Amino acid sequence: MANLEKICKKIRLAILKASYETQACHISSALSCVEILVSLYWKVLKRGDIFIFGKASGASALYCVLAERGIIKKSKVNEYLKKYPLASTEVKGVVHSVGSIGHALPVAVGMALGNRKRNVYVLLGDADVQEGTFYESLLFARQHKLFNLHIIVDRNRLQACDYTENILGIKEASAHLDGIFPFAVVETVKGAGVDFMENDYTWHYKNLDKLLYENAILQVIK
Repeated sequence: MANLEKICKKIRLAILKASYETQACHISSALSCVEILVSLYWKVLKRGDIFIFGKASGASALYCVLAERGIIKKSKVNEYLKKYPLASTEVKGVVHSVGSIGHALPVAVGMALGNRKRNVYVLLGDADVQEGTFYESLLFARQHKLFNLHIIVDRNRLQACDYTENILGIKEASAHLDGIFPFAVVETVKGAGVDFMENDYTWHYKNLDKLLYENAILQVIK
């Protein structure tokens, strides 16, 4: 059985390397969802399942996971991250291009409705839960009893400009579910594994310089 802890560390190192070399931001968003992605790709997803990555800004995490799984070439990660800093269907293994938040769940709902025999998984950031389309999609999914829809929220409590609770809290989301389909809110840390990024929303847009990159690498490998 794969050692998921070692894989997570490997993915974190790959995210930092790719982000530094391409000077891509959104690093902290990528670091918060590493364990979720590794669990999905190494333990959960089966042939025929659909996975939609709704955390647009965490694209480097998705690309590094796809590379580690052999779905894309590791040598292409930097190229993709530079060209497609948000998850794009131009990259093999990406089902839906994302950009503006709130749109991944409606797409997942449509795919779940279109074929009830397949499982559809969608990973959202907690800021996605603030969007009207999120609630409309939940109501639709409940109405049509989409048991094959699996919703995962990366609850790192931060978004681009502040804590989510200071902008619009998400505590009421589960009230719309009534146990109809799998729904998980996973408590994570934005910037997880790198102390100067953790729980600091300003790292949503910052890039690493050489010293910070070396510092971050040392923290992850220790």
